Amino acid sequence: MIFSSVIFIFYFLPIFLLGYYILPKIWAKNIFLFLLSIVFYFWGAGNLVVLLVFIGISSWGFSFLIAKTKFKRASLLFAVCTFVGFLIYYKYLGFIIDNLIYAGVKGIHHAKMVSSIGLSFFIFQAISYNIDVYRKNNRFEKNPAYVILYITMFPQLILGPLVRYLSIEQQLKLRKFELERFTEGVKRFIIGLGKKVLIANTIGYLVNLIMDTDVTAISPAVAWLCMMAFPIQLLFDFSGYTDMAIGVGKMLGFDLPENFNYPYISKSITEFWRRWHITLSNWIKDYIFSPLAMEMRYMGKAGIFIALMVTFVVCGLWHGPTWNYIIWGAFQGLLLGMEELFFLKYLKRIKGFGMLYIWFVLIMCAVLFRTQDMHQAFNYYSVMFHSAKDGALGLNAFVMREHIFALLLGVFFLFPISIPAKFKTGKMHVVLQTLSTVILIIIFTISLMRIVGDTSNPFIYFKY
Repeated sequence: MIFSSVIFIFYFLPIFLLGYYILPKIWAKNIFLFLLSIVFYFWGAGNLVVLLVFIGISSWGFSFLIAKTKFKRASLLFAVCTFVGFLIYYKYLGFIIDNLIYAGVKGIHHAKMVSSIGLSFFIFQAISYNIDVYRKNNRFEKNPAYVILYITMFPQLILGPLVRYLSIEQQLKLRKFELERFTEGVKRFIIGLGKKVLIANTIGYLVNLIMDTDVTAISPAVAWLCMMAFPIQLLFDFSGYTDMAIGVGKMLGFDLPENFNYPYISKSITEFWRRWHITLSNWIKDYIFSPLAMEMRYMGKAGIFIALMVTFVVCGLWHGPTWNYIIWGAFQGLLLGMEELFFLKYLKRIKGFGMLYIWFVLIMCAVLFRTQDMHQAFNYYSVMFHSAKDGALGLNAFVMREHIFALLLGVFFLFPISIPAKFKTGKMHVVLQTLSTVILIIIFTISLMRIVGDTSNPFIYFKY
């Protein structure tokens, strides 16, 4: 089940909110939230829901061993190995076996891939909780129900944001249910829905149309447009989901962390990773990069460079079991390492170059991110950097007015919009509030019309 679907908007969410607010006590609301979260996840992932519940239970069980026994380090190691083992089995086993077969290893057979919707997100949350208990950043939670709910609650279950238990612990036990917060959540949900349905989906149709065409039959202009459009699609697809998740969270009384801060206006890769998928960036910094950098601190900046490379290869693997993602991650680590060593000071000196640099990196990385394998990626790079072949399809064969409108709208919202102070008080404030409400109603109405007409509108990050 996805947020931008008829089933969720017209059936699941209204029924859930009705039951949720009828229940008077917070413990009853939490039980209801857990049960409906199981239904929500089972709808899309089927029997994988058993693994979800097991991860929630075992996360608390491992934290008990870490907090209450003498074998703290061994318990943590066993917990991390167990969680990573599930991740490997469900997400990476097929990739490993395929590469072993390609390398000439005999006696093994191709593995059938199993659904892994949201697996990377809730396993990372389980790992972070156990590491925090070990580091004593979190006190041990005596009641397993809170830890299980933290892992399974549906607003942030499938695509995040990645939530730390420490940041949500008190909200699980005591949260306020206010009309103002609920209204804010509804507005945030509609904004996210509009991002997904009106911008990301429309641009996605264009990107898919080009990607489904034989790469040798398109012109360089078409290839460049596709790889310029895809990062915009990806941002509004993922940030749209995050907005909807935060919005649903507010409707339930939760404050989930922000995940995006206008990443495409960054002037370096270092700045980009402070603005893009913020909760994942903080996770890999706290649980992978910082421990590695600390272990290699005697190597100076070379140690930091190595730690960055390892961290972002892991980040690439987290996104998916293909060589495209591994190379994408290594490229990100290389650029971050170069910026750390010397390049960042030059980026700061040359005005205007930073954003050009960022967008060139985004376009080059979009090829790795959007193509299925390295062979297809190399073909795309070849088309992008060679002259057009005779008979190659040009922009007119793919681009329609709605695509242009969605792209222009997407580019416009890449930049922060500030409201002048004079509009925040008096009559102008009332006018602005009324206008924003009307705009939200229009966005919601048009989005619903598009959803009803679409047969499928999955989120890109579902496969991660």
